[in-house]
Amino acid sequence: MNFSLSSLLAPDTASVEHLAALAEGLGAAVDQVAQLMGASTATTDEIDAGLQDIDSAATARHMALMTSLRSSYITPLPRQDLYLMADGLNNAVEKVCNAGLLIMATEQFRLPPEAMDILENLGRQAELLEEAVTQFRDLDALEETWIQLQRNSKRAERVMVEWVSGMTGDLLQRSYNRQREAAHAVDAAIVAVRQITVHVGSILVQES
Repeated sequence: MNFSLSSLLAPDTASVEHLAALAEGLGAAVDQVAQLMGASTATTDEIDAGLQDIDSAATARHMALMTSLRSSYITPLPRQDLYLMADGLNNAVEKVCNAGLLIMATEQFRLPPEAMDILENLGRQAELLEEAVTQFRDLDALEETWIQLQRNSKRAERVMVEWVSGMTGDLLQRSYNRQREAAHAVDAAIVAVRQITVHVGSILVQES
C-alpha cells in the first residue's frame, strides 16, 4: 500500500467534525428548551427525553474528540485549544439542558418575553459557533464570526438584566422564587457560551 507524504501530513479533520456536532447539539438543546414556552406538563415527556439524548450525545462527542486528538499526528489547531473548545461546548450544552430540566421541574412555562429573546440569541450563537469551527484556516472569517458572537453575548446579558430587574412584587413569592431559579439557570447557559467566545478570541490572538 502506498502512502503519500501529503496525506500523512494532512491535518486530522475528525476533531473539527466533533466540534461542529457539539455546536449543532447546542442549537438543538436551545430549540428543545424554546419548545417549553407555552407547553404544559402533559407535553414535556418528549422534550425531557430529547434533552437527555442531546446531553448524552454531547458527552460522547467530547470523549470521541479526546480519543481523536490522542491518535492524531497533525491537528488544525494546538490540541489544547481543540480540547478547550470541545469542553466549553459540552458544558454549554449541559447548562442549556439543565435550564430546560429546571423549567420543567418548576413548571415555569409562562416565562416573560425576555426568556424567549435570550433563547433565540443562544440559538444564533450556536449557529455562529458551528461556523467558527470550520474557519480555523481563515482567520479573517473567524474574526468576523467572533465579533458577531461578542455582540450577541452582550445582548443576551443585557436582556437577562432586563428580565431579572423586571421581576416585581406583583408575583407571588413562590412564583417569584421559581422564576428567579429559571433565570439563574438560563444565565448559566449565557455564561458558558460567553466563555467559548472568549476562547475563540484567544485562538485568534494566538494564531495571528
